[in-house]
Amino acid sequence: MRLEGRTAIVTGASSGIGRQTAREFAGRRAHVVLASRNRDKLEALAAELADYPGHRLVVPTDVTDRLAVEALVRRTMEEFDSVDVLVNNAGIGLFAPIADGSLDNMHHLLNVNFWGAVHCIQAAVPYMRHQGRGHIVNVASVAGKVAAPYLGAYSATKFALTAVSDALRSELAGTGIHVSTVYPGLTDTSFRENMVREVEVPDPPPYLRSAGPAAVARRIAQAVRWNLRDAYVSLEDLAAVVAYPLAPALADWAVRLLWLGPDRGVPPPARPSRLAEEPTEPSAADMIEPPSEST
Repeated sequence: MRLEGRTAIVTGASSGIGRQTAREFAGRRAHVVLASRNRDKLEALAAELADYPGHRLVVPTDVTDRLAVEALVRRTMEEFDSVDVLVNNAGIGLFAPIADGSLDNMHHLLNVNFWGAVHCIQAAVPYMRHQGRGHIVNVASVAGKVAAPYLGAYSATKFALTAVSDALRSELAGTGIHVSTVYPGLTDTSFRENMVREVEVPDPPPYLRSAGPAAVARRIAQAVRWNLRDAYVSLEDLAAVVAYPLAPALADWAVRLLWLGPDRGVPPPARPSRLAEEPTEPSAADMIEPPSEST
């Protein structure tokens, strides 16, 4: 689908990957609906994009609120009379152990990263069916293919997005609605810094290359333009995903080494987190797992 003249909803548009995706789509002459919880950042982005072709619409939205998401899609239809593209990019991150991590934090993570995307899909698909066209992009993560220590809950939400994409693609076959999954790897955004930390995990080794959010945004646009089923941002990301099932025990060892360092000890606890009570701005899959942002 060509983006020129099309209407695209981008969640998590206030920062990181979502912000760059909005910019990329505007540069391709699309009408872009900017959605996140932070009105001020959305308004600032809309002002930055004022000279681009097409129109911008700011709709502050909490994707965990089903009624708010339905209002987002209705507002889009009222303004543009179509919903052509949905980019499910809103997301948050969490470093926590599976065995004794905070269940409140895990529940909130699932509400944003998984249920938020489902809310958006269920709100948009009826309009897309009526139009006979549409494209849904779920921004997952390499962490949705390869789970690292203390990213298990986050990875689970991204594994879930892959399952949603694959099932939805088959369910919508023949309707004119297409589904893509984009898998960012390490991404140079603030996502990692903003993750809630129940344990302190070392930064990834400097020799692991990060992609910029603009590179992820281009892949999202390419997924829509060429109807890509799965899209990876770098060859290194693709290689990691392909290699993992070929030698899983060796891959587990390598992930522990890269993620925790040569000592592979138990990380110290971080200061108490309050993700469930005071969630950070859902930005998207900004997630790039392990994110430097990331979804």
